[in-house]
Amino acid sequence: MPVSSGMPVSSGMPVSLGIPTPNTVGSFQSNANEVQDESGRAVAHSSTAQAESSDTQRLLRMVSAKQSDPLAPPIDLSTSSRDRVRHAGTLPDQFHDLTEQELLVLAIQNSEVIRTLGVRILDSPASVTTRMDPSIRASDPFLGPQAALAEFDSQIASSLTSQNNDRVFNNATLGGDVQELVQDYVELNTSWQKRNTYGTQFDVSSVQAYDSNNRAGNRFPSFWETQLELGVRQPLLQGAGRQFNLIAGPNAQPGLNFSNGIWIARINTQISRADFDIALRDYLLDLYAAYWDLRRQYQTYDSVLQARNVAHEIWKTVESKKLSGLVGGEAYKEAQARATYYRYQRQVQTTLGGGNGATGLYSAERTLRRLIGLQPTSLELLRPIDSPATARFEFDLSDSVAKAITHRTELCRQRLELQQKNLRLVAAKNFLLPQLDLIGRTRVRGFGDDLGGGGQRFESAAKDFYSLDHQEWEFGVEMGVSPLRRQAKAAVRHALLEIQREQTILFEQEKAVAFEVEDAVAEIQSAYLTMQSSMAQVEAARQRLESSEALYVAGKLQLEFLIDATESVVQAETQYAIDQSRYSMSLIRLSRTTGTLTADVGICTTSGHEYTGQH
Repeated sequence: MPVSSGMPVSSGMPVSLGIPTPNTVGSFQSNANEVQDESGRAVAHSSTAQAESSDTQRLLRMVSAKQSDPLAPPIDLSTSSRDRVRHAGTLPDQFHDLTEQELLVLAIQNSEVIRTLGVRILDSPASVTTRMDPSIRASDPFLGPQAALAEFDSQIASSLTSQNNDRVFNNATLGGDVQELVQDYVELNTSWQKRNTYGTQFDVSSVQAYDSNNRAGNRFPSFWETQLELGVRQPLLQGAGRQFNLIAGPNAQPGLNFSNGIWIARINTQISRADFDIALRDYLLDLYAAYWDLRRQYQTYDSVLQARNVAHEIWKTVESKKLSGLVGGEAYKEAQARATYYRYQRQVQTTLGGGNGATGLYSAERTLRRLIGLQPTSLELLRPIDSPATARFEFDLSDSVAKAITHRTELCRQRLELQQKNLRLVAAKNFLLPQLDLIGRTRVRGFGDDLGGGGQRFESAAKDFYSLDHQEWEFGVEMGVSPLRRQAKAAVRHALLEIQREQTILFEQEKAVAFEVEDAVAEIQSAYLTMQSSMAQVEAARQRLESSEALYVAGKLQLEFLIDATESVVQAETQYAIDQSRYSMSLIRLSRTTGTLTADVGICTTSGHEYTGQH
């Protein structure tokens, strides 16, 4: 239905802006002259006339002073805010035709923040969803997947220290048969530690030491000592196994959420992406709701505008008959036609600017503009041009419910929560086992007068080291257990209760989704039937109006019936526009209810294929 870009304005109806102009001042003067002429009194020289004239001149000086005051410049109507902010007194004249495809492209390009119809960004900005939220959660340096993986990274440490000691001993035996010990000592320590996903801990350390002192029993005045040590610790019961370490991570304690576990961190990231997808899906639903609501506003405006034009023609016809003294131009009929015109004129204004609980076309356009992310003001109004759906769609209820159970993001998110609780139960049960670790350590030493070089035994520390003459080893087991295991048992029961809770919630969510799907399918059928009835009502109302106009022109129909026919057309077309938007939105809501809205409109998110939770 085309949208008219203008409407006729009857003569004698100037728009008052509340600002005195030269024309209005002239009218004041002419009215004063008319009053003087009609009075028939010679008041030009009387004191009363002089007082009134002085008051009028003073008023004119005040008006001219306000207009020339530099602190209050006159309003330039060519650049007034009325050209930028549209309201009930501004007609829609420039448009930007907007398709659904362009709507989605603009929205995705300008949506760093996922906007909602309820403006929350000012009241609670922390609750607003942005495009960066999943990445922020994934890159959390304490609870993200990389933080969990970092627990299994290799750790390398090295230190180099040098000492100069000069110490006097009261007992020479304590000083190595010297009363005063003078020593230079240098030590280089290097270590490497690594923990794998099976819980095994490896460590390698190397020591290079130089010692020069004056002890009496020394073979060399100064010597070098080198040492290489390798150690391993393997848990056999508590803390053992790849599954436990990927769930709980190193150094886990019973009762905690195991946020340092790799699998737990990945599931948390997927939950964050699911939250983002839910916000994006609801944002798309709001977009389509605003789009079709704006199209309905344009259709309503067009219908009311046409009715107002018809009412204006009827009024002018009755007014001409009144001036000519013809039948049908009675005063009450002229007043009735005029009242009908102004009623439609007000309806046009409320359709544009809102009122009586309605939003209005301009408010709906600003809402759509805000959701897309455009500037609040523009010379061109957004105008939806895609036609609403008119074909009948039928959906199988069982297939729709099955699709919703599989693809609905809320259910996928709840399954992730349930899987996370199951993993925590597995980790909690591990703490019921006693701690039993297998430990092993081996060490190789070297000693010599110099660090390198050759020669006899103990001439070179490196040569002595590689000879493997000085090997040491250690092997054993360590065990620890809490006989009552109260904390571990409480953690297991806590995890079981959480699993039961999440399963109950998932079951109720699936039932709720099934009800929503059934409501959505029923809404589609109901909306289609009411749209068909409204279309038939519009056709009948238009035929009635055409017949009533012909009978009224022929003088065979009273004015009241013509006005009633016009009103029926407006009501029928308004309701038809509402039913069209309702039917189009019912299709969108079914897509949203089944969880396929983003895919149906051609938007692919990176997290859509990661909700299985498989690791």
